[in-house]
Amino acid sequence: MGGTYLLSRAPGELGTHIALTTARLTAGDAIACGLADHFIPSGRVPAFLAALAAGPLERALEEFTEPAPESALLAQKGWIGDAYSADTVEEIVSRLRDSGIPAAADAADQILAKSPTAAKVTLRSLRRSRDLDSLEEVLNQEYRVSSACLDSHDLVEGIRAQVVEKDRNPAWSPATLEAVTDEQVDRFFAGLGAFELGLVPGGHTHSSITLGNTQELSSVGEGKS
Repeated sequence: MGGTYLLSRAPGELGTHIALTTARLTAGDAIACGLADHFIPSGRVPAFLAALAAGPLERALEEFTEPAPESALLAQKGWIGDAYSADTVEEIVSRLRDSGIPAAADAADQILAKSPTAAKVTLRSLRRSRDLDSLEEVLNQEYRVSSACLDSHDLVEGIRAQVVEKDRNPAWSPATLEAVTDEQVDRFFAGLGAFELGLVPGGHTHSSITLGNTQELSSVGEGKS
């Protein structure tokens, strides 16, 4: 939760590219996009955790944080911005294919392999998140979208194709971007009435939100219901 908040605030259109292609990121990419703050090589993580247990966080970070590797994704910010600034997924794919850049053509293929409905819902989520002022408002939106996804054909079909039967050949419905209507996308953002998440900007501290969940998890761990 909160992914669209971070991705919508990444430099340029990098977040849109990541969301629509589900691109794999390096440590340098993650830091350049604002998805992480510090880089600690994996080989130093055990020692970092030991230092964290023994002393202040700031001291451990100062000792173990290293300069982040360069971001290959950030170096491609130009063509990514040119393509993903389009208003629709169809136009984004068209710009990617017309760019003459091999990495852009690969990105277009990756988008077209995904659920057309999910691609359009993702783009709208990012655009709307960019205009929302607070994390709480974005989380409320993500909750509505996630709730609608649970009742969608393509979620079930994706699980079937990737996890159950593993034929890697999902039959999306609708099958193309052009066939997905605005009304179908609207459904993912509809209000939930009494079932809204209902977070209020500035209305909760982190501890007040997580306390109940911690208690519930403790009860589950102890076998209580």
